[in-house]
Amino acid sequence: MTRLTIVHTEASDAWGGQDIRVYNEALWFLRHGHRVFLFNPARGHIYRRAKRDGLECTAVSFSSKARFQDFARLVVRLHHIKPDILCTHSSVDSWVGLLAARFCRVPVSVRYRHVSTSVQANFMNRWQYQSLCDHVVTTASMIRHDLRKTFVLPENKVSIVPTGIDFPDMPSRTEAKRHLLQRLGLPSDALLVGQVSVLRSWKGQYVLIDAFERLASQIPQSYLLLVGEGPVRNDYARRIRRSPVAHRMLLVGHQEDVWPFFRGMDVAVLSSRKNEGIPQVGLQAMFAGCSFVGTNIGGIPEIVCHEQTGLLARPSDPDDLAAAITRLLWNPGFRNHLAENALNMVKDHYTLDHMGQKMESLFQKLVAAKRAVKGGNSE
Repeated sequence: MTRLTIVHTEASDAWGGQDIRVYNEALWFLRHGHRVFLFNPARGHIYRRAKRDGLECTAVSFSSKARFQDFARLVVRLHHIKPDILCTHSSVDSWVGLLAARFCRVPVSVRYRHVSTSVQANFMNRWQYQSLCDHVVTTASMIRHDLRKTFVLPENKVSIVPTGIDFPDMPSRTEAKRHLLQRLGLPSDALLVGQVSVLRSWKGQYVLIDAFERLASQIPQSYLLLVGEGPVRNDYARRIRRSPVAHRMLLVGHQEDVWPFFRGMDVAVLSSRKNEGIPQVGLQAMFAGCSFVGTNIGGIPEIVCHEQTGLLARPSDPDDLAAAITRLLWNPGFRNHLAENALNMVKDHYTLDHMGQKMESLFQKLVAAKRAVKGGNSE
């Protein structure tokens, strides 16, 4: 097996599912003997974690106002690193990174597409997806389908490699829930419904708040946990303060370790309205043995087989979401059955090792193909 030198660029400074995927993938390759270099804004979570964990990470602003400076900085570093593969993940860093890779003659350039938001079929995007990158990696089959259709990409140019997660050792669900209730100061008979995600409008927490208000009177021991931080936190706080059940809705804030929440909650929810690939929070909930309700958008239905590994609800429909959550809270046997099925699915298909091995095989194949072409041309 060839030892690879891999560069990842990521313009996002947040710590959401995409950023976690980038970082965990980089760590996996590093642990398996490859060289890995990261490029991220100095304020970014990836940059700060890389410095903490001893990964090589260069600060690049990836600002639309500093693209020339970012391009020049990246070119200098690429000439020094001499990577086999350059991987880009967001819009600004993809333009800067792919152009720098072309300028420096990096053998293989890979454009990742993590979210299901449609990409406009304009000239520049066609150039990026058809010519500027050598390969495209998506996290869900529907993203692959849309990109192939939009840009008329050949089947062998777009791969699906779902995000995999690493699983910690965890206490029993009974013990985890007891600890979580004590930590939050909630009664011992509380039923916990929660969403763990960045607080963004398209993540749909507003819909979940509306849904919880609808079910709260039917299930008086239920509580809602919103775990995470984000740009609309103050809006959600004001919305909750106006609610007649405000005392049963908690804005928990960002948590470095989210596993105690997944392990202790009765129902985990992802109420997104758009943009989702295969969500890590869904996989985490499933591994933690927590029943899961997701909206029927993006890549969520690829892990939620309705009434087998979880329940699906219509996006932006608080009544339908409330009905799904209520169904699980009222039927512990049913939710445990779904959770067991989901756990088996995640163990079989969505571990960090599954993801890493698929990406490693793909990278080796892409690099070998480029070297074969180069060798043939030199004869």
